[in-house]
Amino acid sequence: MFESFNVPGLYIAVQAVLALAASWTSRQVGERTLTGTVIDSGDGVTHVIPVAEGYVIGSCIKHIPIAGRDITYFTQQLLREREVGIPPEQSLETAKAVKERFSYVCPDLVKEFNKYDTDGSKWIKQYTGINAISKKEFTIDVGYERFLGPEIFFHPEFANPDFTQPISEVVDEVIQNCPIDVRRPLYKKSYQDNFHLFHWEIFFA
Repeated sequence: MFESFNVPGLYIAVQAVLALAASWTSRQVGERTLTGTVIDSGDGVTHVIPVAEGYVIGSCIKHIPIAGRDITYFTQQLLREREVGIPPEQSLETAKAVKERFSYVCPDLVKEFNKYDTDGSKWIKQYTGINAISKKEFTIDVGYERFLGPEIFFHPEFANPDFTQPISEVVDEVIQNCPIDVRRPLYKKSYQDNFHLFHWEIFFA
């Protein structure tokens, strides 16, 4: 790397620590810290990682078998039940695109349903794809799927009957296993670290 590409320097860091550092861009200088609980969710597994002053507390990391792939499959199932215009051979690809473009985590399911039922035109999005066989466009409405997909983190039994512990309980368990002097700051700041799954805000305060 150094000889072939003339790289002047290299710094290797844990992704969870970098996620905390990345959060500084939206915070005041006095609020910036490298202490927090990071939820690192990939395609096949999700890790809850406690970080104290830039150091990962490795013995307290916990993983759960719910991740991006499960949200894609669940979104695919929801779309199949409601939308008939999706080419069968492209249902998974369409579900993944819907997840990545439109999904988000909502704080209250009942209120979210009411928002869509009251003013659907404001919240329902449209996704347009190309049929791989006929080369014709197809368009579908994306409604409840936007927030029901990520909801499996809080109701994992929707996707995995063998794992029923919500992400909030996992985070609590991880923090309770940490040294007592770092528990309060870990509870104070929790972050989701993922760049392709979907967008969600800090939901543990």
